[in-house]
Amino acid sequence: MKKKLRVGVIGLGMMGMTHLDIYARMDGVEVVAISDAIQARLDGSSQAQGNISGQAKGSVEKVNAKQYLNGIDLIKDKNVDLVDVCVGTNLHFNFVQEALSKGKHVLVEKPLARTYSEAQQIVSLAKNSSKNIMSAMCLRYWPAWVWLKKVIDDKRYGRCLSLSCKRQTNHPGGLFYSSEEECGGALLDLHIHDTDFINCCFGVPDAVFSQGYKGPSGGIDHVATNYIYSGNKINPLVIAEGTWTMQEGYGFNMSYTANFEKATACYLLDQDETLKVFQSGHEPELVKLSEGMGYEYEIQAFVDEIMTDKSTDIDLLNQAAESIAIIEAEKASIESCSVVAIKT
Repeated sequence: MKKKLRVGVIGLGMMGMTHLDIYARMDGVEVVAISDAIQARLDGSSQAQGNISGQAKGSVEKVNAKQYLNGIDLIKDKNVDLVDVCVGTNLHFNFVQEALSKGKHVLVEKPLARTYSEAQQIVSLAKNSSKNIMSAMCLRYWPAWVWLKKVIDDKRYGRCLSLSCKRQTNHPGGLFYSSEEECGGALLDLHIHDTDFINCCFGVPDAVFSQGYKGPSGGIDHVATNYIYSGNKINPLVIAEGTWTMQEGYGFNMSYTANFEKATACYLLDQDETLKVFQSGHEPELVKLSEGMGYEYEIQAFVDEIMTDKSTDIDLLNQAAESIAIIEAEKASIESCSVVAIKT
């Protein structure tokens, strides 16, 4: 009988509970340890809520796991093979560094780190480690975006002429999301999804021009960015907007519109989920997507990577670091009201 991969989850907020739910439904995986600085989360008397249907459905009461108030103590647990880091962004670097130094595989929630400098250090640590590490940029695995990346790459509708992405919600509340120093504001915590996907599709832009304003985090909580590709033959028109400044009760939606030489694709996740393709001379096509969220696909991909002894995809990890560099350029562009070149 093949040995199970033993997982320790640090941080039992929205994403930590989402990950617990996914692990509970996976074969060959066992959650053996959990950690949170809040006792009520450890004993299940308090549980975080998600902003998308299907999030935060895990239960600490359904796992037979050792409990730690200190995540470093969980990392030192010899029974843990994989450390799943779901703590605040400002703590990512310290926990990732400690886990790799103790010979653990590491899955770290997005963004990879609080700063590009810290992200670069994580990439360097990964290059010198025999263990696997993944940055959980879930949009790369979300069915609607997997489909979009594929059709951009295979050019079935011709060249992608433009891509517009949008991500909107009201402020999630809580101390972490109310501290720009800890979360980076919506600019880093929310908007990073679309910035990373754009980087994934087209590479690092030459420059950005961004506008935005501060919100409840004290940092940039509403941003709209033009990603400028001028130094190659791609030159698509690429725009993304992200905000958590909507009024309470607004809910959450994410969408994209991609215009190709021979088709237009429109996706919206709101109360429902729809992806349509429009082509001249044809009836609109409703695209059937795989069921599920990107979180489960990314975790399964990482577990498969470990269990089949594949090495860390350093290119993908470095891409996650680059996306933070782009975000920092967007912040500089907002502050200076100017075009800012990307330096990676």
